[in-house]
Amino acid sequence: MKTINITLTNDVIMEKNKDKGGFAMEQTKKCPSCGGTLIFNPGFDSLVCQSCGHNEIIPELVSKTPVTEMDFLTAQNTASHDWGMEAKIVQCKQCGAETIQNKLQLSGLCPFCGSTTVDAADPAQDIMAPQGIIPFKITEKRAYYIFKDWIKDRFLAPEKLAANAQLGKFYGIYVPVFTFDVFTDSRLNAHYVENNRRQNMSALFQYQVDDFPVVASKQLASDKLLLSVLKDYRTNEAKPYTPDAMAGFPCEHYSIGLSEAWNSCGPELNWHLRDMVSKTDKTHVLLGINMNTNYYNLKYKYLIVPVWINSFFYDNRLFTIVINGQTGKIEGQWPKSFGTFAKKTALFFLGSFGFD
Repeated sequence: MKTINITLTNDVIMEKNKDKGGFAMEQTKKCPSCGGTLIFNPGFDSLVCQSCGHNEIIPELVSKTPVTEMDFLTAQNTASHDWGMEAKIVQCKQCGAETIQNKLQLSGLCPFCGSTTVDAADPAQDIMAPQGIIPFKITEKRAYYIFKDWIKDRFLAPEKLAANAQLGKFYGIYVPVFTFDVFTDSRLNAHYVENNRRQNMSALFQYQVDDFPVVASKQLASDKLLLSVLKDYRTNEAKPYTPDAMAGFPCEHYSIGLSEAWNSCGPELNWHLRDMVSKTDKTHVLLGINMNTNYYNLKYKYLIVPVWINSFFYDNRLFTIVINGQTGKIEGQWPKSFGTFAKKTALFFLGSFGFD
């Protein structure tokens, strides 16, 4: 087995293209019955015509074929570049964002600022295609009701927040994610307290990491809301990539290369291993855990995963929410009210002392 250090720096397939990150515009497909536009139908693994209701099952999404991991060190020679459509890069005149869209598409909408003023830029070259996709399971209507249930129970929120929050339109996008599988071999040093005495320990800890996720977008990698819902994806349910599942939905292209994504996950992966150590040794509460880890047989998957994004206004302030398009997990921002805090505190003390 080859040893792979966490500070691995060899350049692989995406590094020369990582600055071309942006949104791949949604795939367009025509209805065979009426010529209308087919869009992906979340939750049904199918395409549906907006005009006549014609329905087409997407074979890849009902397939039992798993999305297999690729070897990290040979990524440059084995990665697919077939997006299932001929692509071109366009640049928004309004905000400067670069996006990738179907070459046959005559117009486009910038996902960043909403502008329709876009011009052709340099042609896309060697853009790595996803291996797999987690299709939308949550519909836009369901996302709306998830929000309504969520907003009613926000801690310290103003009493009229649920009634007065001015919700915008939900936007569904696919976000790029790398997942890593790697066998870890760690020399572990720690201590625990037993009978009021410190006991030192040293051990060998081996663990197989499976589908450790890293957001492959510089714009979204620091978004705490997105990172929170990211951990909720069932990546083992990913399906082989097909552009049909993107019909009606934009897809952000990676702006963090494969090597960069692996190098960036070191601290979080280390905390994950420490957590696994603590869960493995249930007889002691381990303290001062120190690990020296080697990594073997590193593999990866490049997936695109679904997210619903929205925002709402309250008291002239904007608050963002993010919903996992597969599981429905929601994270968001909301206003806090001192008046609500004071009222709930008063009710708590009144209840504690038996006042009605």
